[in-house]
Amino acid sequence: MNGNMDELDEKEKEKRKNDQIAYRKKQTTSNTFLLFGTIFEIVISFLFVLVYFLISAVIVYRLLNVSEETGSIIFNILLIITFIGGLVSGFWVYKRLGRWVINKWNLKEKLRDDVLNQFKTRKEYKEDFENKRTR
Repeated sequence: MNGNMDELDEKEKEKRKNDQIAYRKKQTTSNTFLLFGTIFEIVISFLFVLVYFLISAVIVYRLLNVSEETGSIIFNILLIITFIGGLVSGFWVYKRLGRWVINKWNLKEKLRDDVLNQFKTRKEYKEDFENKRTR
């Protein structure tokens, strides 16, 4: 009987070891994905802010032909709007491209659930909520 228990314990230890290795691989993949995604999101947000800034500068000083004093007030207001718009646009593109990358390279099995939740659509959230509620 004691030999039987030792055999079961070894199988259980091996199973736990394999589960922990799989979890660590998922965690490493998730952290790498988030690192590169965050760097991309920062760069793309900066580019959107820069493009919106240039567009607003052209609109204020070239197309509207306002005085320098009035133009500076309008430009300051547009600067805030372009900054917020650039950040929102960057977040939107990051989420869309993140979802596309996950689907393109079949990363659903390789990433943790909390990482995948960041890239779900409202429809997917509703489906998951319904599935959890009916269990």
